[in-house]
Amino acid sequence: LVGWSFILMTIVKIVAAGDVTVLWKELEMPLKYVQTAAVMEILHALIGLVRSPISRTVPQVFSRLAIVWCFMDPMFTHKSPTNPKEMFASETHYWFGIMTMTAWCFAEIIRYTFYGLNSIDPKLVPFPVLFLRYSAFLILYPIGVSGEILCAYTNKPLLEAGQCASLGGHVTSCPSVTWLYAFLACYIPGLPFLYLAMLGERKKRLYPKPVPKPAGIVFPITKKGDRSTTATAKEVFAAAMEGVDKEAALKARKEKNWRFGYNKHVMKSMVLGAKSEEAALKIAKAGLDKMYAEFDFIKEDGSTIKLVEAAKNKKHPFHTGTIKGSRPKAAKPEIIVPYKCYNTGEYKELKGQALIDIVEQWVDWGTIEPDCGEAIKDVVRNPAWSDLSGQYFVILGCTSAMGPFLLLKELGANIIAVDLDRPGIWKKIIETVQDSSASVTFPMKAKYANQIGEELYTLCGCNLMTQAPEIAAWLSDTVPVVCKGKPVTVGGYAYLDGELHVRVNLACDLCMAALISSYGAKNVRLANLCTPTDCYLIPEAANAAARTNLEQAPVWQKVLAMFLGPLGRMTPNALKPIKTDKGETIHLMDGLVLAQGPNYAMAKRLQQWRAVLARAEGCTVSINIAPATATISVVSNKQFAAAYGGMHVFKPMEIFYQEVSNAVMGMLMIYDISSPKSAAQPTYKLTNPQQIFSQNAFHGGAMRCLYKFTSIGEVAALVNYMSQYSILIFVVVTVTMSAVAARLVDKM
Repeated sequence: LVGWSFILMTIVKIVAAGDVTVLWKELEMPLKYVQTAAVMEILHALIGLVRSPISRTVPQVFSRLAIVWCFMDPMFTHKSPTNPKEMFASETHYWFGIMTMTAWCFAEIIRYTFYGLNSIDPKLVPFPVLFLRYSAFLILYPIGVSGEILCAYTNKPLLEAGQCASLGGHVTSCPSVTWLYAFLACYIPGLPFLYLAMLGERKKRLYPKPVPKPAGIVFPITKKGDRSTTATAKEVFAAAMEGVDKEAALKARKEKNWRFGYNKHVMKSMVLGAKSEEAALKIAKAGLDKMYAEFDFIKEDGSTIKLVEAAKNKKHPFHTGTIKGSRPKAAKPEIIVPYKCYNTGEYKELKGQALIDIVEQWVDWGTIEPDCGEAIKDVVRNPAWSDLSGQYFVILGCTSAMGPFLLLKELGANIIAVDLDRPGIWKKIIETVQDSSASVTFPMKAKYANQIGEELYTLCGCNLMTQAPEIAAWLSDTVPVVCKGKPVTVGGYAYLDGELHVRVNLACDLCMAALISSYGAKNVRLANLCTPTDCYLIPEAANAAARTNLEQAPVWQKVLAMFLGPLGRMTPNALKPIKTDKGETIHLMDGLVLAQGPNYAMAKRLQQWRAVLARAEGCTVSINIAPATATISVVSNKQFAAAYGGMHVFKPMEIFYQEVSNAVMGMLMIYDISSPKSAAQPTYKLTNPQQIFSQNAFHGGAMRCLYKFTSIGEVAALVNYMSQYSILIFVVVTVTMSAVAARLVDKM
């Protein structure tokens, strides 16, 4: 901030004095120092010190460095190619420099002022500063980029005459003028990308969507009078651990920076639960009880009760509709996995032996666990399991991206669908089922009387967050009628961002708990998906593989880890084992990603707590780790998308497309409910209840990766960006190295 302010004041003085030709003499070194120091911004974004998107930081920093060192420097210091007695730069050229530097100064002064105040307390940022931060670019970007292009293009005569960018002095021998055109060509995609990204930020920051009126399941009001997610999360984790370790509970309550410190408390709760079966069950029960006791439920009339009271509701306003598919049952149902390699783009439709072959490749590479590979192969070898005409499924969040709806529909399942009351959603569900051999049962606002089309779609659906108790009551009434005493698999797949994810998962949990109570634990199978970005108890073999992969890491990764390791990046994945209260050795994995936030972690912990308790009650629990998946919701985050693009350089990581994840996770669920050998069965003996999450893990390499999943995202993103912007980086590095070499030649 100080540096850019000094440069701006100097520019003002120079312009006021009327002699712009002294610009480079006065500002060469200040500009080079200040702009070169911006390289630290890449490092800060890389290690997470600041939340600047690295996708914008890298091209901005590199392009500016090229302008300063490779174009402004020769433009202002070289002699004219046509008249060696005169300097190349004319007064017009100095105005190009002033134009560029002024735009940079205003942009950086505004940005650093905003960052400084925001880092102390977001409430300290006055609206004028906020407005300028997300509005000034509308003018400054075009001015700055125009100045940069003019400064670069002005060097064309120098390049044609054989005078390259140097650190000073007149030299011969330089890169071709082609590099100039290549550099300028980078602005064609670069400027729209940066401009559109900032327009998106501007809309989000200056014109946020109105906050809807609280309804249904909501976070409780804290002592400060707000519905703070932080205060509630700290209390939930503290309550969960308190019966096992009071000191750990106290530390959670006293955590000052929960947003960036929550991960150690989540990890601690898992480690404490690993000590014994009793500890795991106690933590799970205490955590769930605290959530039900603390969270509020705002009823339709505006009155508020605690969720634990709302869960006692046994009434509902819904009617029931059922649609059956028109296609005949398949003679031999077969699952096809539409596999498209995320890295190469190669596409194959896998089934039978071809699917078995690639599963074995995934196992050998370490992308999935051996028991997961055996489970998938068992499903392939037992085609009768894929005939779901006699199986019943409740899908909470039926059209969720990671849900099994499409697979279940193809295999002729009997589906009880719960999803939002939006006609477009139900048009998709009903029309999809009609063109299958499956059936779908669903809640309706009015009695089903053979309505069709839009008339039917507008009557279907419900809202999990605002009607959870009523939906639970409807399911308790409907499941016995539809399933006729047969087991039902209840899957929770609803996903929302931020604190909404906690709330909607609480709604799913309420429905699951109600069905276990009303239909019986032995008749209810729970299904859910774990994320690789969490902490787990893992097999010893996975831990050993992570150690081996670390020892065999490429040299560039080992060198980079030497520098980034102390900063919390590229840290070894293989952790030291712990001992249970019985002296047994258990291995751990910490894959928590801070960027996903504490609300996501709490929602996943809620799912795991219910799974542990339900399995102890006698439920079959299918809750397998799914791989990192390129769903629309994930890749809409540019940083996650960039990290996914470079993840393959870390053995044995592989990112999967949604269609692949849907198919393989559906196969694992079929295995869990069909095979008596599955760890999902409550009779399967585990050392600790939490080990259920690492059984049949299709983790995409996260368990066996040489570095912690949480510590490679930024490096993977940088690898991806280096690939995307390779031309720009190559031009800058080539020209700069040529300049340095030329300078050394001059000194010889």
